[in-house]
Amino acid sequence: MSTDVRVAAPARPRTGLVRVAVGLFLGTVGYMLPFSAASTVLLPARIADLDPEHKVGLLAVLTAVAAVAGLVANVVFGALSDRTRTRYGARTPWIVGGAVVTALLMVPISRAGSFAELLVWWCLAAAALNATLATLSAILPDRVPVARRATVSAVIGVAILLGSALGAVTGAAFLDDTERGIQVTAVLLLALTVSAVLVAPDSDNRHANGGALDLRVLAAAFRFPRGAPDFYWALWGRLLLVLGYFMINGFQLYIFTDYVGLDDEATARALSTNSIVFLVTALVGAGLAGPLSDRMQRRKVFIVGASLLATTAVSLPFFWASVDGMLGFATVGGLAFGVYYAVDAALMSEVLPSSESRARDLGILNVANTGGQVLAPAASSLLVGLGVGFAPVFLGAIVAGLVGAVFVWPIRSVR
Repeated sequence: MSTDVRVAAPARPRTGLVRVAVGLFLGTVGYMLPFSAASTVLLPARIADLDPEHKVGLLAVLTAVAAVAGLVANVVFGALSDRTRTRYGARTPWIVGGAVVTALLMVPISRAGSFAELLVWWCLAAAALNATLATLSAILPDRVPVARRATVSAVIGVAILLGSALGAVTGAAFLDDTERGIQVTAVLLLALTVSAVLVAPDSDNRHANGGALDLRVLAAAFRFPRGAPDFYWALWGRLLLVLGYFMINGFQLYIFTDYVGLDDEATARALSTNSIVFLVTALVGAGLAGPLSDRMQRRKVFIVGASLLATTAVSLPFFWASVDGMLGFATVGGLAFGVYYAVDAALMSEVLPSSESRARDLGILNVANTGGQVLAPAASSLLVGLGVGFAPVFLGAIVAGLVGAVFVWPIRSVR
């Protein structure tokens, strides 16, 4: 009942592979930059202005509710794009449309006068942004041959890392003027996503097979694939790896102050150093792993290796509660996620159950990625709540990483 989606792209006119890779790079930086700037700097600063006394709790609410909105939108818009037939292809209208709507919503976000307004507008923007994310991610299985997917996946991984870093820098530059900062990121989102589809335009697909858009498509968006064990092994492996690592990564501030014992000034320096080290080692890992995976035509060994490296990274500060232990966490963790980002998208594209629902199924797999980051703070908080310090958090993260590695190995359809 399923179709093998690991075959090469259909034999119709396609943009060159280099241009597709450049388009994916621009589009990925395009959606990561405003998301990173808003979620890590500008929105927390905006909430602090609106309600400084309750800022921590309000930020948690904003993050959780927007994450749910984004997860649902990712699957729904992915399913809709699978059935879209236009002269510009299936994905382009949703990539550009999502970016345009997100950019327009950034205006009321930047001017919100209460937390309730901010919550509503940001949830709508998160949903719109996921229309771009879901359909952009489907380009990899749509238009890149299996033999080159890890190399292009590495380009996407570098774009994720670079977009996150540029977003943090952009947000920090407008920390004293959050309204203008949010609007600037909206302009960058539009410029980069439009550039992406101009660099790598898709082909007319109006004559392709496929049903029309209707309510049944929306209902099917929430129907999980059947008879696809490899799909679910990959989903749970991704969820546990992300969960384990971000249980520690998301609590670095408190680990430095409460576990390592640094003052605020030393913590700020350590966080800055760790961010730079993580980015550098991640770029190295991505640059090496992607082409090597394509040359070897193997995916699982790299994902399992990344999971074990991430587990090792988490273990270092558990055994050495020091600045050096946390520096080791950033160094090894960056390498692990560089390898992971380089090969993960290729692996996920090769376990999709059907060529007719690529974007929808990738949207479901994206639930594991985002869901892991959403669940990580809650899991860490519960373990810290046991009252014995951070040791249970490290142990929980280690177990999650190891089990995540085990879950990847039973995949049979990908080497």
